Amino acid sequence: MPRRPPPDDDGPIASDLEKFGDVTQTCESCGTTLYDDADLCWKCGHALGTHPVKQVPMWVLITTSVLIGVIILGLVLRLV
Repeated sequence: MPRRPPPDDDGPIASDLEKFGDVTQTCESCGTTLYDDADLCWKCGHALGTHPVKQVPMWVLITTSVLIGVIILGLVLRLV
């Protein structure tokens, strides 16, 4: 009688396959359904999972620079 190979302990559990095996996402650019771990859309080439970096408004930079300048000026005048 042939021996059976031992069960594969490194593989996924059936319940995990049911829960996570069909995870998909939609391309924001063209609407194509893609696997969840895709980095690029195969249809249009859109990069997935990347969000544009928001730039700091110019008024925030100017206000911060002026406040730092006033604080430094106050410290210098206090030492004189």
